[in-house]
Amino acid sequence: MKPLQLGLSLIPVAIIVIALIGWVVTLRGNIDAAMESIQALQESQYDDTDLVERVQELDIEMADKVADVTTRQAVVENEMRQIMSDHEGFADVLYELGESGLIERREYGNYK
Repeated sequence: MKPLQLGLSLIPVAIIVIALIGWVVTLRGNIDAAMESIQALQESQYDDTDLVERVQELDIEMADKVADVTTRQAVVENEMRQIMSDHEGFADVLYELGESGLIERREYGNYK
């Protein structure tokens, strides 16, 4: 082979080698950028122990509120039963008065 032919046949090989080196350098840069992004993301993650403590506080607050509502509901139900009992007694008295002819006959409530 003549030196000119040898030089001409090495040019395509040199171009491929230069392109391959450029591609590897670009790929390495992309990998480095991805690794930096991953590390920044890991560093930016917050400590969630304060979040867990806040949730526990909210659970305690909600339990107190539920207990308060339950107590109020029991009191209201008790008062409602007392009122209904009073009405039933009043209806019985009115019925008895009507039976004895002291007042006109009417039906007061249907509590029985």
